[in-house]
Formats: sequence, structure tokens, C-alpha cells
Amino acid sequence: MKTPLLWISLLVIAAGMMVVNGQEGTPPGMPPMQTPQIPGITTADQFPQACVDCHLNYTEMNMDVRLSTIMKGMSEKVDPELLKKLQPTAPEGVTLKGKHPELGPEAFNNIPASCRTCHSPNSKTAPPAKQMTHVIHLTGEENIFLGMFGGECTHCHKLDKTTGLWSIPSAAEK
Repeated sequence: MKTPLLWISLLVIAAGMMVVNGQEGTPPGMPPMQTPQIPGITTADQFPQACVDCHLNYTEMNMDVRLSTIMKGMSEKVDPELLKKLQPTAPEGVTLKGKHPELGPEAFNNIPASCRTCHSPNSKTAPPAKQMTHVIHLTGEENIFLGMFGGECTHCHKLDKTTGLWSIPSAAEK
């Protein structure tokens, strides 16, 4: 696997920056090291339940982005620009339509796990949740996730500092 080797290499480089030629500090010509502000890792996690902690009804901004509200709208019509944006994530041979099937209230009791019922990595009928979610949240010029939340990966992906494993928590919509 290349991923662990990449992380090991980065750690070795970072450790090397701390002591160069027997002296502590940053090597000459390099900017001083700074601890990055990474939610849930180096700073507090304001969104420990991921999806349901961000997808709220922001009444002060007149912006209801609860997934139940979004999906209700999509059961009537999906924005053609969003369909166009998501089409590359669809399984081979699937053309995304202008509506999402209606969902019952039970679908919002365990988000995003319940989404993966249809949007699984091996789905033959719907885009996999992983690709679809990354395209929605990390692309586009006027992207709310990038603008309001800085596109920070750890708002969704949670690191277990003991095991080193990443996960995305699932919870009921608020």
C-alpha cells in the first residue's frame, strides 16, 4: 500500500525538520513550523456527528439544509446543474433522472448509513455516497461547505487516535 508509506515519509520529514545537523528548530531557508488547526485532531471538533451536525435548519440565515428538507425537494425535482455535476459519479450505463425517490422518515434516523442502502460502493443504480458526497462538498465556485466550513475533511472523517482508523459517524437528523 502506498498510503502508509506516504504518511511514514511525511512523519520522517517532519521529524527531520525538528533536528537538523544536531540543532533544534527549522532548517535554514524554511518557514517556521506551525501546528495546523485541524478540527478533532489539534482543535475541538464542533461537528462530532458529521453530517447531522452541519445539515441543520439555520433559521437566522433562512437556510434549511437538513437532509430531510433537501431530499423532499429532490423528490419533486433535482436541479439540472446538480444532475450534470453528479452524472460522472453514476454507475456505468446509468443516466441520472430529474427526481430522487421519496424517502420515509426512517431514512433520517441513521445518516449517512441509511443513505448507503442505495448509494453503496457497488451500487448498479445510484452514485456511490463517497464519490457523490465529495463532488457535492468539494467542488464548485459557490460551495457552502468550502465557504462556511473551509472544506475541512475532519468535519466528516473522524480519526480514532488510538487505532489510527478513520470513520464517518452515523446519527439521527436533528
